[in-house]
Amino acid sequence: MGRTLLGTFRTEQTMRIHEGLSGAFSYAEQMCGMENLRIWEDNDTAAVIAMIHFSAHFKAGYLAFYINSSTNPIRVKEEGPRELKIKGLRVPLVERRKDSGVGTGKGEEKRKIVQGAKIEFASEAEKREFVALVAECQNCMLDLPDLLGVN
Repeated sequence: MGRTLLGTFRTEQTMRIHEGLSGAFSYAEQMCGMENLRIWEDNDTAAVIAMIHFSAHFKAGYLAFYINSSTNPIRVKEEGPRELKIKGLRVPLVERRKDSGVGTGKGEEKRKIVQGAKIEFASEAEKREFVALVAECQNCMLDLPDLLGVN
């Protein structure tokens, strides 16, 4: 497969968050639920990739993003004992759903990209392990191309 599994973390749900003032009024969309967040390292490029399976009602494939990209760095912010927010994502949405607001005019281009997520882990310990792994991986940032998601 060409990748080494660095960690697996149990999650309860992953919600899409929106940037800016409109984010406070946006519909909360659950992207992933009761899944495993897996962290892989590409053996050839040393890119560290986080992957979690999308819920079938949201989109097919995986929510996938680099942890150690210097081009598009992510930011992790703790939100509670088991929750954290990840900002700086650039995950494209190619499928459109009637209730998602995608393709409805103003801000359409921004809505085609998932820019942030709120992840609820199964336990505090798993969240702490994930945050520690992200910090360790971000010690060696790399210039990586866009990761256009995994289907």
